[in-house]
This record gives sequence, structure tokens and C-alpha cells, in this order.
Amino acid sequence: MRNLSPARRLWLALIRLAASCRILAYPLKLRRLWNLGFMGEYFLSQDKKDRFFFLTHDYYLSRFFTLAQRIDCAIAHYSYEGQNCTPAYLRSVYHSEFGLTLWQQVVNGVRCAITLRATEDNRHEGDLSVCCYVNDARVSRVSFSYVDCSIFGLPPQRTIFVTRNQTYLIPELQLFRDIYKQNSPPYFCIASICGIAMANGMHAILMVKSDAQIAFAEQYADSFSNSYSALWKRLGAEEIGGQHAYSMSIPLPLAPLSAVRHRSRAIARRRNWLEITLSARRTMLEYRMSRVPPPAGVEADDLPMPWNGH
Repeated sequence: MRNLSPARRLWLALIRLAASCRILAYPLKLRRLWNLGFMGEYFLSQDKKDRFFFLTHDYYLSRFFTLAQRIDCAIAHYSYEGQNCTPAYLRSVYHSEFGLTLWQQVVNGVRCAITLRATEDNRHEGDLSVCCYVNDARVSRVSFSYVDCSIFGLPPQRTIFVTRNQTYLIPELQLFRDIYKQNSPPYFCIASICGIAMANGMHAILMVKSDAQIAFAEQYADSFSNSYSALWKRLGAEEIGGQHAYSMSIPLPLAPLSAVRHRSRAIARRRNWLEITLSARRTMLEYRMSRVPPPAGVEADDLPMPWNGH
């Protein structure tokens, strides 16, 4: 945007305005957005020019959402955040470039951290991003939004909808692999999202199908499958019939260790995930308006056996 000519900037602004005006066809939804202050408090000052990002881009969260569903999802996310999170959370997540630290660890002088922040590049691909950093270099990002399950034909309740999974091929990625053997940054990010879901009393989260991801292109179908649908299945997620998403139980429905070839490696991986999940849960509970109980069968400082390597 900074390198665009004034004429090009004006043209894009007019296109964005025209796209935003489509909300006038939904006066009741417009009123709800009005009550949210058009979500102005959820943007850094330099980003406020695109408050209607859920309308101004080709897609929002999923390639298969209708215009009305896109508006509903935006309202669901920001109303949920406003009702459940403290001002300190909003400042850390939406007004800070550093975000809210959910977990961190220093190993052999290398700092690894997981943070939660408002998505700063493509918010229409997921309003919030959980990012994995190695020595302040981002090696992975998993984005999500809070949605109402009814949009997928499920009983109405708020849940997390994971919509983006991206790994950055930079030198720090190898540092991560050297420290955490047989592990991957997206798993750390997903473990954090599980902790966020638990802090909100959620029993399951939803995850976008590969061909519904908004950047999907047919020529890269195999790559998208590996990053989305195939990964969700490996984590035990199940496809929602007739929909463009998967549902995954919280805590993760991991395979029994008796079915795993390298048991010691699996135990080490699951201990990492457990630590990250609990850390994210504790942090999020500190920033909620009120505390909620964890899913059934989960104690305050522990998770069921599948996480513990049994």
C-alpha cells in the first residue's frame, strides 16, 4: 500500500467503500455492528481504515460463507471478545504489536514463545493469531475466530474456528526442530488454542477444510490438504457432515501410546503440548471477565490421560 500511487489508493478506497455498503442490505446486522462501535476499539489506529475487512475482501474465514454469514461471524467474534475479556486483554491483544504471551521457555540460550495477538496482515483469514516465535522470529502462525456453531448446523454456542495454518521457512525453524525433536511449531500453536478453548469452557473447536480455506487454489490442493484437512485428521478431528469444517474434541483425542511406534518420543511431545495448553489456559483465565469451569473431566491443573502419555 505504501508504494501505491495516489490514484491507485483512491481507486482501492472506492472499491472498499462500495464493498462495505453491502451491509446496508442487512439493517438489523448493521444495528448490531453500530452497538459494537463498528469494532473500532479492536484495531490499531493505522488499521482502522479497513474495519469492514469481512466485507471488503473476496472471502472471510471460509470460501463458502455467504455475505450474511460473514457479517454474523464478525459480530459473533467481537461481541464475544467484548463480553468476556478484560480491558487489559484488549490492550495486549489488539493494541500491542507484541501480543499476549501464552507460554515461553528458554533452552540452551534459545527463547521460544507462543503469543496471541490480533492478526495484523490478513484479518479476513482469522481475526486472532497464535504465533510461535524462536528468538523473536516468527516460525508459525495459526489463526482463528470465535463463531457460533449454528453457522455449521450445530447447536448454537460459541466456539473457536481455526482458519489459517502457516509455517515460515526461516533459519529459526531449524533451531526449533533441533530443540524440540520430532515436533512441529503448528502443534505448539494448536496446543495453545486448546488452552484458550478450555479457559472459555469449550468442549470442542472447529477447523476449516482445506478447500474452504480462503487462499485455496486447485493447483496447490495437496499442499493445502497437508496443512489443513490431513493435519486435523491426524489430531483426531472429525468432518462435520455436509459442511466445510472439522470438529475436534477438547482435550485432544490422541491415539493410545500402545499404538505409537516410538513411545518415548510421543511422551516427550505430549508433555510439551500439555505444558503449553495449561500455560495458555492459566493466562487466558487471568484476562477473562469471570472464570468458567473447564470441560467435564478436566481438573484445574491437569488434563485427561491421552495428554499425559498413557
